[in-house]
Amino acid sequence: MDLLFGLLSVSTVPWWLSMLLFPESRATVRMVASPWPFVALGGVYAALLLAALVAGGPPASLDAGDLAAALATPTGFLTAWAHMLALDLFAGVWIFRDARFYGRLPRLELLATWWAGPLGVALYLWRRRRWAGPDPNARVVN
Repeated sequence: MDLLFGLLSVSTVPWWLSMLLFPESRATVRMVASPWPFVALGGVYAALLLAALVAGGPPASLDAGDLAAALATPTGFLTAWAHMLALDLFAGVWIFRDARFYGRLPRLELLATWWAGPLGVALYLWRRRRWAGPDPNARVVN
């Protein structure tokens, strides 16, 4: 389990470091356009989820105690970890690509997303509203 945790943990590092250190590189632009890290992490997630369900069965219910017990197993933890890594990377890639559209380089937001997921996304969205102008998708409801 420790080996798989370590492999999962380092699997997204090249994307994060490329976005943070080499944002103008063609290699970085190609990396963030690729679906493959998400396909790979999704596959690992699916395999871990299946292994967790086979080993312990599905939670008896969706209440907090049963879900906590399911996540407390080594396989449950790794499943949740793969889930978090995939979604944090997805958010980081979206931030990187969205900011490039506006000619910005959101290093602080990317770093915060890498280390603290939703906090980095919130920071990016808060800062983005100041320089991106009004949201064309927003509708005024009377």
